[in-house]
Amino acid sequence: MSANVASTVHKNANGANNWLTFKNGINPSTILNKPVVQIQEKKNIEVVAIDCEMVGIHPDGQGNMLARVSIVNSKGDTIYDKFVKPTEKVTDFRTAVSGVRPEDIENGELFIKVKKDVSQILKGKLLVGHALEHDLRVLKISHPKHMIRDTSTYWQFKQLTEGRTPGLKRLTLHFLGASIQEGEHSSVQDAKAALQLYMLARKDWELMLKKRRSRPRNGNKSNSSIHRHK
Repeated sequence: MSANVASTVHKNANGANNWLTFKNGINPSTILNKPVVQIQEKKNIEVVAIDCEMVGIHPDGQGNMLARVSIVNSKGDTIYDKFVKPTEKVTDFRTAVSGVRPEDIENGELFIKVKKDVSQILKGKLLVGHALEHDLRVLKISHPKHMIRDTSTYWQFKQLTEGRTPGLKRLTLHFLGASIQEGEHSSVQDAKAALQLYMLARKDWELMLKKRRSRPRNGNKSNSSIHRHK
């Protein structure tokens, strides 16, 4: 893919309101031998997925600064997609991966406005993404741990890499049969991929969490036993 074509795909969010198409007609339901679980909101809890593109700061370019943030809803529709003005000097635009160019962030939204917008959108919602700690860190926001579903930490996905943290590209190809991150990345596309992975595993994922929450806390029984024998 040429740089120009990749940039166009990136900025147009690869068809922002469409789901990823499955490579070679692969249906993800056949991968895990179960139907794809469609998102159905529970009570008032909504589901959104987020992904950020970052540029390099500091003399060595190894520091991360937010350059673009994209959020999709449970239907796969893009509900937020903004480039962000730099708050520090950029020393590496990482364009080959991030797709971000100087003019993108020079004309971007103020960081303080983006942070406020994103915080408002995420409030009270189940947040899906891949390696979300990095996204939340550059956004300088937090989210309740019990409301986070991170595809980089889900045990069934980690089996693919024998317990190591799997990459989103590999998970998407293996479980969804779709290719992403070919050349410059699209934060919209990556957010959609994470959401589709969550949808695929949602039934077992949520059941696992429910069982974990229902277990008696370690120590309660032993503590009472200790007191009885004193």
